[in-house]
Amino acid sequence: MGRIIGILIWITGILAPHFLFGLEELVLTDDFYRKALGSELGYYIDETGQESVREIRNKEFQQIEAPRPNLGFAKGALWVKFLINNQSSKVDYRIHVNQPVIDSLEFFILNDQGMLICNVLFGESLPFDHRKYSTPSFVLDQTIPEDSKRTVFIRIVTEEQIVLPIYVATIPASGELIQSSNVLLGAYFGLILVMAVYNLFIYFTVKDRSYILYVIYVLAVGSTQAVLEGYMHQFFWPDSPWFAARSPYVFTAFVSITGVVFLQDFLKTKKYAPRINLFAKVIYLYFGLICLGTIILGINPTVHVAAQLGITVVSFYILLAGIVVYRRGYSPAKFFILAWAVLVIGIIVYALQDAGLIPSNPITNYMMLSGSAVETALLSIALADRINILKREKSESQQQALRISIENERIVKEQNVILEEKVSERTADLKNSNKKLNSAIEELKETQSQLVQAEKMASLGQLTAGVAHEINNPINFVSANIEPLKYDVQDILNVLDMYDSIQEASTFDEKKIEIENFKKEIDIAYSREEISKLLDGIKEGATRTADIVKGLKNFSRIDNSDFKEIDINEGIRSTFDLLANGLAKNLDVVFDLAENLNYVECMGGKINQVLLNIMNNALQAMNMDGSKKTHQLLIKSGNLNDDKIFISIQDTGVGMNDDIKNRIFEPFFTTKEVGQGTGLGLSIAYKIIETHKGEIYVESKEGDGSTFRITLPVKAK
Repeated sequence: MGRIIGILIWITGILAPHFLFGLEELVLTDDFYRKALGSELGYYIDETGQESVREIRNKEFQQIEAPRPNLGFAKGALWVKFLINNQSSKVDYRIHVNQPVIDSLEFFILNDQGMLICNVLFGESLPFDHRKYSTPSFVLDQTIPEDSKRTVFIRIVTEEQIVLPIYVATIPASGELIQSSNVLLGAYFGLILVMAVYNLFIYFTVKDRSYILYVIYVLAVGSTQAVLEGYMHQFFWPDSPWFAARSPYVFTAFVSITGVVFLQDFLKTKKYAPRINLFAKVIYLYFGLICLGTIILGINPTVHVAAQLGITVVSFYILLAGIVVYRRGYSPAKFFILAWAVLVIGIIVYALQDAGLIPSNPITNYMMLSGSAVETALLSIALADRINILKREKSESQQQALRISIENERIVKEQNVILEEKVSERTADLKNSNKKLNSAIEELKETQSQLVQAEKMASLGQLTAGVAHEINNPINFVSANIEPLKYDVQDILNVLDMYDSIQEASTFDEKKIEIENFKKEIDIAYSREEISKLLDGIKEGATRTADIVKGLKNFSRIDNSDFKEIDINEGIRSTFDLLANGLAKNLDVVFDLAENLNYVECMGGKINQVLLNIMNNALQAMNMDGSKKTHQLLIKSGNLNDDKIFISIQDTGVGMNDDIKNRIFEPFFTTKEVGQGTGLGLSIAYKIIETHKGEIYVESKEGDGSTFRITLPVKAK
């Protein structure tokens, strides 16, 4: 009898991992791609923090209802459990935990027989280079043979709130998941950088203290988001787990303090809301204590709640200050209120999600990120509105000066009539009036000069806003090429590692066969070629950025010394390569480039900028179609004669009516929504072609696509 009981206990131990107490089993089929786990997950809280995987494997796990679960704070250790059943012919998968701010995260993988086959430790408590993949999220490779199962246990120990977006994905889906996150965050940090550089340039122009405070605040916002997404740990302090765990609270304090400092200066709260202004000192003290307590006492739920409460209070405080100042007559506060209202909505949604009151999903996770991006853009508009206020004030001053001049002229005429009768009596009065008139005229001249300067500043603000839009394209190209370059370099490094692993001559032939097979598997020739192209793309993006910044001083001035003989076909190909990553699946690109095309004496970078603007507009026009039909982009080049060449770019997009077609080369004309374009792209392109003594014109019909045709002289005149 005792032996039978022993056998039953042994069988229970073997089979227990496969009974997940009502949890759904994740079944992998041939069409499986990627899945965010929800009802497949179960959790168990080990309050002692001492139980091992052997002890908890037979515990009853509570089922999780929705994907991206928010499990709050856990005392001791939190265990998560799920079962993978591989019914597909694929064997290589990855497990992602997309939550960078976890102190300790340990994987335990059990096979069909309940034996432990994998044990890997991740977390902020370790240096960043302990991870296999250079990404803020935690990624674990897992090989699961066909028709077999794996039981996965994850032990989590952290002082912060536990939000667990867990994915199981194929290798391609894993790369896409990482890349999509990098692209989204790259766009966000690109916007932050553009806003900072743009307003820093404005500061050097107008010397307004609010601009430099805004730049500091924007950089603080970007740095804080980088900390929360794990990029600061990855790039700035990878060997300091101690600071990585505390940095979210330090930077939260930093961004809150810089936000209040900017508020005080921009809204002039000392003048318009003195009582609200005094409360800022309380905020400085509060966040100073949070920062100090985090460094000295470490991380705990109290600090986390205090930081979340503090940043929420600061957001409402700044919003309230904006409303009070606006009601007291300071008009620039209207943009400030709108900007902070958007951010407050984002913070409220994020806080509710963080507290577990609303579901955690991609929308709620990125709500505060989106809110801060919109807020920084609107704050930049609020600063630019000061230029309009200055213009209006100068205009009112001019009108007042003109009224004074007219009134003085009337007085002079009256005095002349009186002087005819009483010259001797009014001589002194006449001299006094003449002095007043001269003073008024001088004041009028000074006012007019100031108004002209204000107009120049307004134009400069519009120009730099357009250039800031243009500079985002090459930055995105550089960012888009980094990730595939990393994978290609890693493949080549893997080949070198395999060569390094050859220790004895007796194993050389066997290793050589293995290495050759691996080289065929990764297609090393293609990797070499792709690396060269990616590096060329990065170089082109960097060069384009430098050219745009160089042209910022005066976009109408061209440096004639940069004219060189250029292969236009090469420029067409390299420019199009920069846009290749964003092509839609329903787009067919056709190149019809003349093989014997004459070299053109021109400024290659400027001509590439023209090609980039027109190609990008063509791609956007085809995306605006909204249908799933196949579009075609046809790019031609050829010799008109020995003196000229032509370039033709034809799309099958939405086309243009005659009114739009007649205005597309006007500065600041755009058909895009407000905030999505400045209307400078084609205007600058027209100016560049005109400087090269060439011609550019467009043929288009609404609903039937557009064709841009450029002619350039072979020799510069």
